[in-house]
Parts: sequence; C-alpha cells; structure tokens
Amino acid sequence: KDRSEVLAGISHDLRTPLTRLRLEAEMSVADSARQAVVADIEQMESVISQFMDYARAESGEAPVLTDLTTLLASIAERQRSIGHTLSTAIDSLPETLLRPKAITRAVTNLIDNAVKYGGGDITLSAATVNGEICLEIKDRGPGVPPTEIERLKRPFTRLESARTDATGTGLGLAIVERIARLHQGQLDLLPNPGGGLLVRLVLPIRR
Repeated sequence: KDRSEVLAGISHDLRTPLTRLRLEAEMSVADSARQAVVADIEQMESVISQFMDYARAESGEAPVLTDLTTLLASIAERQRSIGHTLSTAIDSLPETLLRPKAITRAVTNLIDNAVKYGGGDITLSAATVNGEICLEIKDRGPGVPPTEIERLKRPFTRLESARTDATGTGLGLAIVERIARLHQGQLDLLPNPGGGLLVRLVLPIRR
C-alpha cells in the first residue's frame, strides 16, 4: 500500500511541470523541433497515466450493482470513436457487483494492447459461462509464448519479441491482473485459434 501511495504521489507531482513544459514548447520551441518535444512530453504523460492506474488498481472505488452489457458496449463505442476497428459479440449479461471504473480500465488496457500488437482484426466478446462472466479480447498478432505468460502479469515486465513496446511501462497486464484479483476473478493469456492472442478475464457473478 505504501509503495502504491508513493508511486501515485510521484506521478501526480510530475504532471504540473510536464504541463508547463508543454506550454513552453508550444510557445517558444522552434517549429522544426516542436513536434519531437511534444511527442516526448506525451510519452512521459502516458507513462505517468500507467503509473497512476497501477497505483489506483486497488484503491477506494466501491463495488456497485452494474449493467456490464451496457458498460462494455460503451467501452466498444469509445474505442471505435477514436479510430480502432473492433468487432463485438456481447451477450445479455446479468447485473453484478463490480467496480465499473476499474473494469473499464482493465478492458480498455486489453483492447489498447490488442490494437498496438495485434493488427486490425480485434474482437471483444462477453458471455455467461458456468455461472461466471467471461470476457475475451482476441487479436491476430504474434501471440505470447506459454513460458512467458505468468512473467508478463508482473509489473514492469515486457516481452522480448514482436509484442515488445520499448516505450511502454510494462504495467498494462499487471494492472489488469490486479483488477481481476480485486474482483476475485482470473486473467488468462491463451493462444487464439488460428493465430494471435486470446486474453480471457473471468469475473464471478455477485449480487
């Protein structure tokens, strides 16, 4: 808990000087260099956002009875609105107690990961299976070797392969793993039949 609070505090404190840097770059940096400076600032802000998400993953949001069908549909619509190609197969799901902001963060992280590494064929599906809610995000990227799966769920870990993001924090899957545990659920990384990665998030139905 102390480590999470320190991480959140540092990340929060870095936001103000970064905002000043962005304004200064826009006002005073030569046109030839401005784009590179702004891109660096945006990358730093993205890293800070990931740190904040990781620190918040087990923080104070209370579980509420949630219409997950509507929540997932809104996440998918948001992804399409920012230009991501996403197919959906979302069944009518029972209302369940969960933390909607945390689940939104988890599903968005998984879709972003699929967009970044998986090419254009991405599917979000959700159904009730054996009395639990099963969410799946499938892509057609290079996948993940079975020997690397558990390691990739740990913080600050990246895969030394075609799915490596040299500019990322290695926190995306760790955030989802923490959110899954927070809901007494489970995160699995599996081969997608026909090639690619299938990420499965299983959540218990609680009322």
